[in-house]
Amino acid sequence: MAEQVKVFKNVVDQVVPVTATEVVLHTTSSTQRAVLKDLDCINLGAKVTLDLDGRTLNTGTTAGKLERTKSLIMGPSSILKLKFPAKDPVGFTGMFFFNGSEGINLVSDATVITAPSITSVSGSIILRTGGFVYKPLATDTPFYFAIASGVIYKHDETGTVVSSSNLGITGVHQMGTDGTYIYTVKSSTLLGRKNIATYVDTDITMTGDAMALPGHNQGCWTIYHDGKVYSKTTGGSTTVTICTIATGVVTGKYNVDFNVGSYDDGGCLVVNRAGVPFIVAQGTSSMMYWNLNTDIVTKIAGGGGSTEYGNGGCEVEAGVALIFGELSDRVTIIDTNSSVPSVIVYQYPNNPYQLVEGSNGSFGNSIAAAGGLVPIPQRTFSAYVAGIDITED
Repeated sequence: MAEQVKVFKNVVDQVVPVTATEVVLHTTSSTQRAVLKDLDCINLGAKVTLDLDGRTLNTGTTAGKLERTKSLIMGPSSILKLKFPAKDPVGFTGMFFFNGSEGINLVSDATVITAPSITSVSGSIILRTGGFVYKPLATDTPFYFAIASGVIYKHDETGTVVSSSNLGITGVHQMGTDGTYIYTVKSSTLLGRKNIATYVDTDITMTGDAMALPGHNQGCWTIYHDGKVYSKTTGGSTTVTICTIATGVVTGKYNVDFNVGSYDDGGCLVVNRAGVPFIVAQGTSSMMYWNLNTDIVTKIAGGGGSTEYGNGGCEVEAGVALIFGELSDRVTIIDTNSSVPSVIVYQYPNNPYQLVEGSNGSFGNSIAAAGGLVPIPQRTFSAYVAGIDITED
């Protein structure tokens, strides 16, 4: 019988796909055994397990570390492997703008929605009324676009404005995007279309119904989805106008349940885990959700939204809207992944997205959310496995 000390696995920053994956650390043949003396894995991600012949031995920590503190004996014809669960190929990032003492906050991660990784990048008040995040590729650096009085600002991760583009019309307060263009409603007959990368305009003349212009005070939203731009004037409006980009034709949809109260904290598009798209909004007296597949609008009483200016809504997780509001410095979380969406409200001093402590009112009365789901880099891990390899004669 021969014994030999070996390093069975030694990898650094090995790429692992986001699909459910198994990585073999060591195998033994029918004439081999092994005693593992050292097993240390880092940066695994949550819920990764160490498996020996179908039996789970250890589970990695939430910090992504997995370590054996005692020897592990492998018998003949055994397989030791790491089992990685499937992981979302997208994650959340967002920059939030407040004209109160909160200033500008950057959320770099919200895997746990109620425990975000949040940093203040500026404590100075700032006026922005709508926005979105732009990161087309996993390897790209994110930028956060926000609008105020007809000027579009491009912010980097430090909150610095790196470029801007003036629409030439001060009365434009909201915008949407398809990832290539920025869409704004310049007038009831003119849809603004601006290339994100070049700022070149290729505006669209609209026909049919008059396109709704989101207001400033008590204003609402402009949202893009599947070749169409949706626009609503105020929280109390009962009509949403829809422009089909390919034709420029505008149609109006009337429904009393569009009226969520005089003020609207924010509205945004979410797509749930079943692939169903919704426009959701939180207002003064109620929230509404609009199933774009079935074209059914439903209103749920309650809320308390009262933001005078801006749109504090964005998608934080598949099918889940995160909507900031002025009243009691609140955030409303609306989850469309159940048959009836759940609505949870966190207010000062228990709002996990508020950094300024001891000050109810730090959000101010103008809020903009430039956030959403973006592609994330492939995960990597490092592993070191060593021990004694025993071969029978």
